[in-house]
Amino acid sequence: MSLINLVLAVDKVDISGLEKDTATAIGAKSFTDLASLFSKDLINLIFVIVGLFFFASLIIAGWEYMMSSGDPKKVAGATTRFTNSLLGLIMSFVAYLVVKIVLSFLGIGSLI
Repeated sequence: MSLINLVLAVDKVDISGLEKDTATAIGAKSFTDLASLFSKDLINLIFVIVGLFFFASLIIAGWEYMMSSGDPKKVAGATTRFTNSLLGLIMSFVAYLVVKIVLSFLGIGSLI
Protein backbone atom coordinates (compact mmCIF):
# COMPACT_ATOMS: atom_id res chain seq x y z
CA MET A 1 0.00 0.00 0.00
CA SER A 2 1.43 3.38 -0.92
CA LEU A 3 1.90 6.31 1.45
CA ILE A 4 -0.94 8.25 -0.16
CA ASN A 5 -3.36 5.38 0.44
CA LEU A 6 -2.26 5.16 4.07
CA VAL A 7 -2.76 8.88 4.62
CA LEU A 8 -6.07 9.19 2.86
CA ALA A 9 -7.56 5.78 3.79
CA VAL A 10 -10.91 6.79 2.37
CA ASP A 11 -12.25 3.26 2.31
CA LYS A 12 -11.70 2.79 6.07
CA VAL A 13 -13.67 5.77 7.43
CA ASP A 14 -16.53 4.84 9.75
CA ILE A 15 -19.49 7.18 9.34
CA SER A 16 -22.01 5.14 11.30
CA GLY A 17 -22.29 7.71 14.13
CA LEU A 18 -23.35 10.62 11.95
CA GLU A 19 -27.05 10.08 12.56
CA LYS A 20 -26.79 11.36 16.14
CA ASP A 21 -28.47 14.52 17.25
CA THR A 22 -26.32 17.55 16.56
CA ALA A 23 -26.54 18.90 20.12
CA THR A 24 -25.36 15.64 21.65
CA ALA A 25 -22.68 15.19 19.01
CA ILE A 26 -21.00 18.47 19.84
CA GLY A 27 -21.53 18.08 23.59
CA ALA A 28 -23.95 20.98 24.03
CA LYS A 29 -25.72 21.10 27.36
CA SER A 30 -28.98 22.66 28.43
CA PHE A 31 -29.57 23.81 31.97
CA THR A 32 -32.60 22.78 33.93
CA ASP A 33 -31.94 24.36 37.30
CA LEU A 34 -29.99 27.24 38.79
CA ALA A 35 -27.10 25.06 39.98
CA SER A 36 -26.35 23.87 36.48
CA LEU A 37 -26.48 27.46 35.21
CA PHE A 38 -23.67 28.43 37.61
CA SER A 39 -21.48 25.58 36.52
CA LYS A 40 -17.82 25.54 35.63
CA ASP A 41 -18.62 26.72 32.11
CA LEU A 42 -20.02 30.00 33.40
CA ILE A 43 -17.06 30.50 35.72
CA ASN A 44 -14.67 29.83 32.84
CA LEU A 45 -16.54 32.41 30.78
CA ILE A 46 -16.25 34.96 33.59
CA PHE A 47 -12.51 34.36 33.85
CA VAL A 48 -12.14 34.79 30.09
CA ILE A 49 -13.99 38.12 30.32
CA VAL A 50 -11.81 39.21 33.26
CA GLY A 51 -8.71 38.27 31.28
CA LEU A 52 -9.90 40.25 28.27
CA PHE A 53 -10.55 43.30 30.46
CA PHE A 54 -7.06 42.96 31.92
CA PHE A 55 -5.52 42.65 28.47
CA ALA A 56 -7.41 45.71 27.19
CA SER A 57 -6.38 47.72 30.24
CA LEU A 58 -2.80 46.60 29.75
CA ILE A 59 -2.87 47.74 26.12
CA ILE A 60 -4.37 51.11 27.11
CA ALA A 61 -1.77 51.57 29.87
CA GLY A 62 1.02 50.81 27.41
CA TRP A 63 -0.42 53.23 24.90
CA GLU A 64 -0.69 55.94 27.55
CA TYR A 65 2.90 55.28 28.61
CA MET A 66 4.17 55.52 25.03
CA MET A 67 2.22 58.70 24.35
CA SER A 68 3.26 60.39 27.59
CA SER A 69 6.36 61.96 26.00
CA GLY A 70 8.09 61.94 29.34
CA ASP A 71 5.36 63.93 31.12
CA PRO A 72 5.52 62.71 34.75
CA LYS A 73 1.74 63.05 35.27
CA LYS A 74 0.93 60.94 32.22
CA VAL A 75 3.56 58.33 33.14
CA ALA A 76 2.10 58.16 36.65
CA GLY A 77 -1.40 57.76 35.18
CA ALA A 78 -0.29 54.89 32.94
CA THR A 79 1.51 53.23 35.85
CA THR A 80 -1.58 53.60 38.02
CA ARG A 81 -3.77 52.07 35.31
CA PHE A 82 -1.44 49.09 34.98
CA THR A 83 -1.25 48.61 38.75
CA ASN A 84 -5.03 48.82 39.14
CA SER A 85 -5.66 46.33 36.34
CA LEU A 86 -3.17 43.89 37.84
CA LEU A 87 -4.79 44.26 41.26
CA GLY A 88 -8.20 43.64 39.69
CA LEU A 89 -6.96 40.45 38.08
CA ILE A 90 -5.47 39.25 41.37
CA MET A 91 -8.64 40.15 43.27
CA SER A 92 -10.82 38.14 40.89
CA PHE A 93 -8.69 35.02 41.44
CA VAL A 94 -8.63 35.56 45.21
CA ALA A 95 -12.42 35.98 45.24
CA TYR A 96 -12.79 32.68 43.38
CA LEU A 97 -10.49 30.95 45.88
CA VAL A 98 -12.38 32.39 48.86
CA VAL A 99 -15.70 31.18 47.45
CA LYS A 100 -14.24 27.71 46.81
CA ILE A 101 -12.86 27.54 50.38
CA VAL A 102 -16.14 28.69 51.97
CA LEU A 103 -18.16 26.24 49.89
CA SER A 104 -15.85 23.38 50.81
CA PHE A 105 -16.21 24.23 54.52
CA LEU A 106 -19.98 24.28 54.14
CA GLY A 107 -19.88 20.92 52.39
CA ILE A 108 -21.26 22.09 49.06
CA GLY A 109 -17.94 22.35 47.25
CA SER A 110 -19.30 20.55 44.22
CA LEU A 111 -21.55 23.51 43.38
CA ILE A 112 -18.71 25.33 41.62
